[in-house]
Amino acid sequence: MSDARRRMIAARRLGVAALLIFAVLLLAACGSSLRDTSLAEIEKAEAAWQAQPVLNYRMITEISRPGEQRRYEIVVTDGIVSYAVMELYDVSTKTWQEPFELNESQAFPFTVPGMFDIVREALRNSDRTAIRVQMGETPPFPVRIELGMVSDQGKPVRGTETEIQVRLFEVRTQQ
Repeated sequence: MSDARRRMIAARRLGVAALLIFAVLLLAACGSSLRDTSLAEIEKAEAAWQAQPVLNYRMITEISRPGEQRRYEIVVTDGIVSYAVMELYDVSTKTWQEPFELNESQAFPFTVPGMFDIVREALRNSDRTAIRVQMGETPPFPVRIELGMVSDQGKPVRGTETEIQVRLFEVRTQQ
């Protein structure tokens, strides 16, 4: 093999390696901003929400646990739950089952104030291996929550991890 050919192959390999490094750095910089949180951070974000609350919105949230997936659709009007349903995902048919109507107390955890409560309670009272939150913008509220495995006597319990993700947040105008 000629020296020119070897240099060309080395240059291509170097280019590919540089491209891979660039891609990894770009993904890290543009990450989901999902990160560990503290009670102080959650309380600060909640105070910002309460200072400028959105009183009329529609929110669709999905909850994923090992072997289970649920979707909640909540409509809040003047700060009160006016519509709430939950659907279970049927893995065997790969479809969402018929919606099940929820009362206000069942729906509350999947409102914005309820999302703050979920994180706060997890931080205060759970033995989770990790609690990570991604905040939405203006005003801030949890749009993605990852609750790691529950730790029982220092050992993580498989199947207890949970992901909560807001799929839609739509501000509604009051009519």
